[in-house]
Amino acid sequence: MLRPITQNAGTTQRERYLAALASSHFFSLWSYPCLSRRAKKGVAKELADLTVIFGDDIVLFSDKDIAWPSHPDIEVAWSRWFRASILESAYQLWGAMKHLQGPDPAIFLDAKCETPFPLPVMSERTRIHLIAVTSNSVKPAHAYFTEIGGPGSSGTLMHAFGVPDIDEGKRPFVVGDLDKKRPYVHVFDEETLDRVLSELGTIGDFVHYLAEKETAIRAGKLSLYAGEEELLAFYLQEQTPAGYGSLPFAGPTIAAGYRVNIPEGEWLLYTQSESYRVRSQMRKRAREWFELIEPFCKAVLAAETGEANETPLQAHEVALRVAASENLASRARLGTAFVEKYDSIPVGVRSSRMAPSICHPGRVYLFVFVPWIRQGVTYDEYRAYRLKVMEAYAAIAQLRFEGIAEAVVIGAQTADGSGTRSETMIYVKYDGPLSEEQSARLSEFSATEQILTDVQIRPHSVKSLRRYGRNDPCPCGSLKKNKKCCNISGPRHGTVYTSRLD
Repeated sequence: MLRPITQNAGTTQRERYLAALASSHFFSLWSYPCLSRRAKKGVAKELADLTVIFGDDIVLFSDKDIAWPSHPDIEVAWSRWFRASILESAYQLWGAMKHLQGPDPAIFLDAKCETPFPLPVMSERTRIHLIAVTSNSVKPAHAYFTEIGGPGSSGTLMHAFGVPDIDEGKRPFVVGDLDKKRPYVHVFDEETLDRVLSELGTIGDFVHYLAEKETAIRAGKLSLYAGEEELLAFYLQEQTPAGYGSLPFAGPTIAAGYRVNIPEGEWLLYTQSESYRVRSQMRKRAREWFELIEPFCKAVLAAETGEANETPLQAHEVALRVAASENLASRARLGTAFVEKYDSIPVGVRSSRMAPSICHPGRVYLFVFVPWIRQGVTYDEYRAYRLKVMEAYAAIAQLRFEGIAEAVVIGAQTADGSGTRSETMIYVKYDGPLSEEQSARLSEFSATEQILTDVQIRPHSVKSLRRYGRNDPCPCGSLKKNKKCCNISGPRHGTVYTSRLD
């Protein structure tokens, strides 16, 4: 049975801000400020300022709000701030990672280590990402870079690698690889953290970005980037068919001995491009998906899921994590498909739509809209009936959609002017292909109940095209033709594939 999960709101203003920032992008069910662990002699110790635990990925944040020292020598001021802000965070993060990978990786929701963390934490597949968040460096950095480089210089931290005095923190406002013998620590100032999270928008995109960056740095392929925003701009302009950005030089595409420098100005050019305009629209459309999934997360945290309160927490978490794992490009398509269909259904009509995941091949989403006919049917009876309808769609989906491995079915009450609305979600992972007997039985049931009998799948292969066609689906996720939406004429990447059930 579900029990409420009490989350620490954070003890400082920065911790509370970091927690709110993460929850607004990563969902509340997986974002936890100030978790605790047992240290030596059983003494409780804070694990990190924020811990995001999302399936096989753990992201640890350490946020040090260190005031800029008032010393006239910039090198002395930087050295003091670097040690207190960046190095102290790194040591905390390395210690937290060592604990999680140790023989007793238990963590707790409360400061006294009395309430165990309720979700699975570590497995043999777990990847841990370390992030140090700094404050109060942007203004002095801007003044310093303006003095040596002229007007227009950014105040964000520079990053350079392979130079010992930079790795040791001896060059003002330039950060390197803090310790090559330890796990890599990503360093964000307060400005770049906000920008990166806002632009990437999802936990999947964020983790992918961190992994690409770490691979490039540790492989010796990335020599310098003039600010986190400059690297982010480069990454976002190199789109993959799955909807992620990329750092192609992180792989074997660059000859041995060559390293990449990303200068200042990349971000400014990107924000003036068509690609940025498309991504801005995509972020708005993807928000529809967040607003659909987050109420489920809050209901699970509060143990207020109605008839599903008897379902174990782990089952809720897996289903929601699947839906939350979609990247920004996929969320834009899914959110648009759900809202567009919801708004178009006549009163009293059952209808549905299928939408495939862009970033998870073999996964489909079924949106099943069921009206509540109030005459003689209670709301609880309606919800029970809707769940049975959803289960029927989940079973027949394997018959209708060749090659699917899993399905998320979201059942929703159709709009009827009453102002009430509710959604239910189920997740199905298929064990294997259907037998002939199962196929025959499901075909008969599908025809009798009129479930998924008129499926229209429209593939749009663009492998041979080099630009966005006017009649192709708009890349922003609107499901409209390009010429009637963003009207993008720039180069395209990968393959767009849309499937719709009307």
